[in-house]
Amino acid sequence: MRILAVCLISLAFGFFGSMPLAGPIAVMVVSRASRRHYPEALHIGLGAAGAEGVYAGVAFWTFTSLLASYPLVVPVSRGVTAVVLTALGVRFALWKQHDQKDKYERKAGTWLVGFSLSAINPTLLITWSAAVAFLYSKGLGMSSGLVAIPFGACAGAGIAAWFAILVAILRKFEGKLPVAVLNWTIRVLGVGLVGLGVWSAVQLVQWMQGDRGTPARAAVSLCSGPCSRRATSSTQTSPSRSPSTSCSGTGSRDPRGGSSPTCSI
Repeated sequence: MRILAVCLISLAFGFFGSMPLAGPIAVMVVSRASRRHYPEALHIGLGAAGAEGVYAGVAFWTFTSLLASYPLVVPVSRGVTAVVLTALGVRFALWKQHDQKDKYERKAGTWLVGFSLSAINPTLLITWSAAVAFLYSKGLGMSSGLVAIPFGACAGAGIAAWFAILVAILRKFEGKLPVAVLNWTIRVLGVGLVGLGVWSAVQLVQWMQGDRGTPARAAVSLCSGPCSRRATSSTQTSPSRSPSTSCSGTGSRDPRGGSSPTCSI
């Protein structure tokens, strides 16, 4: 069930995170579709989805394999999530779509163009690292780096699904984008992201006040030292009891022919 939740969150991040038409890929898709080159627009979007899915998988694997064992992953994840989601949510809540020129309008509209443009954009690794931090801040961290494969695949599927829907909308409206509907959709999404950011901030404050219950592995690491000290302290301060001795009549045979009783304390 945890893997399913992780994959669904990855799918949602990929889908909704691609809605603002701000990057070069989105501009290319809209530009080609507005000229009614719908196959080209779709191929560019699918290529970009593949590259970004790889970045998402690498971010998940890096976080899980190198950082998840540190106890401070809990507060750091919550702090990063609070800042990133709140800032991104405010930007989305105030979103207004502007017309942008396609700088690559003379290039062929193939999946390789979309893949290469996304592959040379290292900021995607930072973006998906923040998404993975969100998972860990909500106790959905995974112990196996192999989960990076379905995580990245679902991220790419979400992005590809959005571009497929976008091209279908543009085809229906003959290349004209319903800007008002898109703007309000992104703004509502922004309000939701602000809510998630505030939620993470509240969890960070609770952690600082002593609620360190998630994720489970980090909680165990954080509690192992204090718990062992408490156990030692309770052993030392417990009232002493006089040892009780019981002996049995049979035991090891004495070299002189007798037997010595066996006693236990």
